[in-house]
Amino acid sequence: MPNSRWLAEARLHYTETENGLRVTYDPTLREAFLAAFQGPEVDLWPLFDAAAGLPLALIRGENSDLLSPETTAEMRARRPDMLFAQVPDRAHIPFLDEPESVAVITAFLQRLPQ
Repeated sequence: MPNSRWLAEARLHYTETENGLRVTYDPTLREAFLAAFQGPEVDLWPLFDAAAGLPLALIRGENSDLLSPETTAEMRARRPDMLFAQVPDRAHIPFLDEPESVAVITAFLQRLPQ
């Protein structure tokens, strides 16, 4: 990936201040995310299954350390109609401008009722 692409992404997520860089999102999101792992394990499959009959798409970064290939495979088995793309060389959150991402987003939008 060219340095210019990384710079563009950094400019979206950080603002330069007199005290250094400031993130442009709520930094407590990280704390809330980590706190979610402190409680008992929750079975989220019923929530996923409740989306039956609704348009569904999944874009997974190939190097995600949050959404495992095994969970992805189970999602696809439960919803064979789910649009899916795996974006190479990306972590959990792809930029969404990759060809794989754009193709799934476009197909998803075409499936939505008018």
